[in-house]
Amino acid sequence: MRLHRLALSDFRGVERRELTLADTGVTVVVGNNETGKSSLLEALALLFDLPDDSKATRLRVVQPVGRDVGTEVEADLSLGSARMRYRKRWFRQRATELSVQPGSHTWIGREAHDEAHRLFTQHVDATLWNALVVGQGDALVAPVAGNVAPVLTALDEAAGGEVDHGASVPLVEAVQREYLRYFTRLGRTTGEYAAVIVAHTDAERVAATADARLAEVEQDVERAQRLARERAALLHRISDHAATVADLDKRRQQTADLVTAAELARTAVELASERHAAATGLAERRVVLVKAADQRAKAVAGATVQAREAAATLKTAERELDKASSALRKAREKHAAARADADELDRQVSRQRDRADLAELDATLTAVQEAYAAERAANDMLEQNPVDERCLERAESAHRAVLVARSALTAGAPKVEIQRLGAADVVVGPDKVTSERSITVDRTVTVAVDGVVEVRISPGDGVAGLAAALSSAEQAERAVLADLDCADVETVRATAKKRASAVRDLQAARKRLAERLRGSTIEHLIARQAQLAARLEESAEFDGMLPLELDDLRTDLGAARTVEADAAKVLAVAESEESQARKAFETASSNATATRVRAEQENERRDDAVAALATARDAQTDAVVTELVRSATATLAEANASCGKAEAALAASGAERVVAELAAAVELRDQLAEEAEELHGELRRIEGRLEMAGAQGLASERDRLQAELAQAAARRSVIERRALAARRLSETLARHRADTRRRFAAPLRDQVESLGRELYGPTFSVTLGEELEVAYRQIEGVQLPVTSLSTGAREQLAILVRLAIAGLTATDGTGVPVILDDALGWSDPSRLKSMGSLLAKVGESSQVLLLTSVPDRYAWVPNAKVIHF
Repeated sequence: MRLHRLALSDFRGVERRELTLADTGVTVVVGNNETGKSSLLEALALLFDLPDDSKATRLRVVQPVGRDVGTEVEADLSLGSARMRYRKRWFRQRATELSVQPGSHTWIGREAHDEAHRLFTQHVDATLWNALVVGQGDALVAPVAGNVAPVLTALDEAAGGEVDHGASVPLVEAVQREYLRYFTRLGRTTGEYAAVIVAHTDAERVAATADARLAEVEQDVERAQRLARERAALLHRISDHAATVADLDKRRQQTADLVTAAELARTAVELASERHAAATGLAERRVVLVKAADQRAKAVAGATVQAREAAATLKTAERELDKASSALRKAREKHAAARADADELDRQVSRQRDRADLAELDATLTAVQEAYAAERAANDMLEQNPVDERCLERAESAHRAVLVARSALTAGAPKVEIQRLGAADVVVGPDKVTSERSITVDRTVTVAVDGVVEVRISPGDGVAGLAAALSSAEQAERAVLADLDCADVETVRATAKKRASAVRDLQAARKRLAERLRGSTIEHLIARQAQLAARLEESAEFDGMLPLELDDLRTDLGAARTVEADAAKVLAVAESEESQARKAFETASSNATATRVRAEQENERRDDAVAALATARDAQTDAVVTELVRSATATLAEANASCGKAEAALAASGAERVVAELAAAVELRDQLAEEAEELHGELRRIEGRLEMAGAQGLASERDRLQAELAQAAARRSVIERRALAARRLSETLARHRADTRRRFAAPLRDQVESLGRELYGPTFSVTLGEELEVAYRQIEGVQLPVTSLSTGAREQLAILVRLAIAGLTATDGTGVPVILDDALGWSDPSRLKSMGSLLAKVGESSQVLLLTSVPDRYAWVPNAKVIHF
């Protein structure tokens, strides 16, 4: 395919644009953002995709906003041997026109759209178009060559193969469709194959259920027969055991009187035991009350002694605390007095130091103010006298030039000696000569004797030049002196000397100022002076008390601080002793309180114990309690003797054995009856299930399900053979496709590496994946996955792959233009230069269209055609 011309009218923001392209070579379309460059690709896609009456959203958005006009696209292009012109207009005055040469065929309307679409899909492979036409923002994604059919054909021819990919694709697709009828892409069963597997599995499950139910019926028949036999045997055993129970019951009735006498004797023993226990318990409680009263009396005596001792200890601790507190007060008074003396001396030292600091600060401020005055005077002098070393040098230079010119003139000009000999007046210029005169002739001079002679003397040409030089030098000197406002050079020298002296004075004043200020400011010093003065004024009343020497005060202050430190040590000892005495007092106080409370509690407990004992004795005296115990003991002995005799008589009769045997026999009878009833119920349930099974026809149902299972198995076998055959064919084709793509990899890799080495150097190489995509890039032995490359490197590699695809498909008639929109935005200048050469190389056999708003990116493409859009 070749695109010769593309025209847009009222397309988005484009009113009218037309683009003409050469059949081969590189065309760069340059335009600012929002000028419609990207609309070229969009217009070409809409031209072949949507009819003129389409209502698609992607079409409506290209109509200019706020304008009720028709959008039109027209293209001239070649598809195979056909040259066609295709025009389409949407919205207003819709129209579609197609003309094809050779043959002068023409179509309009929907027929034109269908024919153009047929021709485009017949001659342009969609996968190749998507690979080589790159829209804005898609330049980073490299195409997968294994998905582009024309590339596979070109690679096959380059590898020496004879496979016609166009003919083989339908077979592959048919095999894939057949495979996907039975399996998913992940290999799981699906569709008809999965359905027959499920149906067969369900039939197996249902048939197995029927077999299991029939087996359960057979088991119920056998169990019913066994249960009937067991129930008959159990009923016979129950009948035999009833006679044994009746005999034992008769023997039990014969020994009933002995049993009753024994039970009454046992009851008498229990009553006597309870009375004996009550009497002994009362006696034991009486003993406990007596012991408790004695123990409480002893506890009261001990607690009273401890309380007296604790009270004595508390009085001693209180005396020690008073003594320690008194000593602490005295130590604090001495320490406070020593501190007051030391603080007073410290205030005196501080005041004397303030007075000394103020005197020093006054002297400093005086010196600073003098330095400021000297600085101001020096600055005033400098402002009034602008003649510095540079000005002096100007004046000296001008004066030297005058002296040099004058010396040159004096040396080169003639001299005339005039001497007056008579009485006649001799006039030289405007002056009269009274006796004699020497004249240097640097200009025309007139010498006249009144009434006698007039002589004009003129210098030569060389002397005139020297005179002019002298005049120029003198004029320059006068200008310098006038600029400096000085009469002559000596005045300039004197003025410059005064200025230099003022500069030295200024430097000296600033040095003195820096030495006095020491990094501070005069404002800070004044504030410090005011602060010291105010502080001294506050304590002026003590001035008469201050000694004259600061050192004496400091000595007294040191001695006072020593006395204060000694007093502090004494105070610390007194505080420690007072703290210990206070702790001892608090401990003794707590102990005295605790012992007193404990004594009071023991008194209360003793009173409670005595009261409880008195109450018990009021109710029953100790003698009554003793008699109760004796009487209960005798009664219990008599009851035990009577019970022993009754139990001996009962044991001799064997009555208890008869009762035990009867109870065991009755229990066995009841157990056998329960077992017989359970057997009867189980037998009735089994018989009911058997009746239901007979009514449901389980055997016939089992036979029907076995037949259905056989049919499902046969159906599965047929479908499974087809599915397995499709899978084997698909796997075989996949292996063949993988082998073929491995054979294709070498020509594609060679094409990419050939282009890439012009960009990256001779060490550039790539590794292709299963789908012939570029998976790794290697430069100078360093291999990286494509996904790890920088943005610029990934974009460059993606364009390399596109150029390689264009080169492979350009010679077989299946090629399409390489169109890049806003590419190479992440590349540095050196890469842009190399990429320009590659684009030009591909353009020798292909049509390359570059859309950009930055023309410098493609400045290195030789022989590129540039169109400003």
